Amino acid sequence: MTPGILVAAFGVAFLAAACQSLTAFGFALIMVPILSLAWDVKPAVVTSTLVGTPPLIILLYEVRSCVEASRVAPMLLGSFLGIAPGVLVLDRIDPTALQVLVAAVVIVAALSLFISPRPRLRQPSLLLSILVGSLSGALRASTSMGGPPVALYTISYEREVERFRATLLAVFLPTSLVTLVGLAVAGLIDGDVLIASAVALPAVALGAFVGARVRAQVSERPFRAVVLTILIASSIAVLVSAVGPLN
Repeated sequence: MTPGILVAAFGVAFLAAACQSLTAFGFALIMVPILSLAWDVKPAVVTSTLVGTPPLIILLYEVRSCVEASRVAPMLLGSFLGIAPGVLVLDRIDPTALQVLVAAVVIVAALSLFISPRPRLRQPSLLLSILVGSLSGALRASTSMGGPPVALYTISYEREVERFRATLLAVFLPTSLVTLVGLAVAGLIDGDVLIASAVALPAVALGAFVGARVRAQVSERPFRAVVLTILIASSIAVLVSAVGPLN
């Protein structure tokens, strides 16, 4: 564990938390690829999950009245089903292969939103919700990036920003908590991860505060553009990380 990694953890955590506070997702999409430029990708994934979970509690509390259980429950069930396979992948996959997987997740997410920017579904489908949740849970555990499937699916039918955020947060918080248990059982939360997390947590709090202030000034129209920008910017970073990490 070098000072450079700790500085990177602090700075990237601030940016990631600000983005998450603004859109309800995007923490890992920012944190993992950029932090993996300075550190190994596996501990970057675990650290992202660890420090990205506490802000979800506050964010979900803020929009609790907008949560619709009928829309959240099927995705949440699917997410729980996907966690165990995701932890197994993270534990056994080669780090370089994991970086490629991370790159693929982010790039596909960005392209999907760019190609299909308008909502297309009138209402969510039960089977599709479970499948999307399963994919999200597996990606959450293996890459810390469970957001894109749920975000892409929810934004295809949800027109209201606060309900969009509420649905995502109501899925992400329980999934992240269960994922942390799985990561701990697998022995993936080590001393370096705990040190980096301790350094990053103050930055997460500061970033969440800044993001909340910015969110108050953002209307629905530019909201989708913000989501797209986050995904595209992070996809570029993760591609650089996969092709030529600097650690």
